[in-house]
Amino acid sequence: MTHQLISVEEFCVHHHTEMTFLQDLHDQGLIVLTIVDTKLCIATEELVRVEKMVHLYKDLDINVAGLASISHLLNKVEKLQRELWATKNKLRFYED
Repeated sequence: MTHQLISVEEFCVHHHTEMTFLQDLHDQGLIVLTIVDTKLCIATEELVRVEKMVHLYKDLDINVAGLASISHLLNKVEKLQRELWATKNKLRFYED
């Protein structure tokens, strides 16, 4: 599968943020950066997620460690929501 990519430099200019911030997110495992022709790039599929992190970082002054904690908790909530949905579906099956 081919991913569309945007350069980290272009993203940072557009969002007025430092490249080191995105590198820190990558180092924490929060985003995936890809190297293409010696340039760091972000897959367009990740842009919404990265933009949310940038806003939390800038608007709420949450550091990278805090973003990692928030991301971890949101992933747990999403997993629990999926499990709840599956349980509700099973329950509906037995009710009918």
